[in-house]
Amino acid sequence: MRGTRMILALLVALAVALGAGTVVASPEAMKALAILEMRQPTPAPDVTLSLLSGEQAAMRDFRGKVVLVNFWATWCVPCQWEMPLMESLYRTYKDRGFVILAISLDRGDPERVRAFVAERKLSFPVALDAQLEAASKFGVRELPATLLVGRDGYIKGVTYGPREWDGKDARELIASLLSEAKRGVSR
Repeated sequence: MRGTRMILALLVALAVALGAGTVVASPEAMKALAILEMRQPTPAPDVTLSLLSGEQAAMRDFRGKVVLVNFWATWCVPCQWEMPLMESLYRTYKDRGFVILAISLDRGDPERVRAFVAERKLSFPVALDAQLEAASKFGVRELPATLLVGRDGYIKGVTYGPREWDGKDARELIASLLSEAKRGVSR
């Protein structure tokens, strides 16, 4: 019996040392939300964008946080549907290290984007990418496009189309990503 406990303790220690103790994104939630997991470790492109607030934001500024990067436009009907759901998710987890960076691909006067954000009372950061530079670097093909970036700065998954961001699966997914160890995070 004592030998069995010793072997079990050694196996647990080995698993932790090899990183098996690190929590990763919930595979069930990823599947339920149709989020495609990255096949290889892929760092998020270090783009710098202008926010509606007039400030600049770079992806590197969010290192250590879980970031939901959402590419959208005011004219995109599915984007309009999912924005309030994203706001609900953001309000639930923002104090735990979760950020939503909504990147508008609208061209022309940013007042249209500003009015859209104000009307829906969105409180997460909204950036402008009228020249599609960030969209190109992230490989965006259609709207809405959403990428999940872990605390380590690596893309965990990508999905196209609207999602129920305030649902059980989305909350489970964000909670699992927030639980990742801040050091030695798995990719």
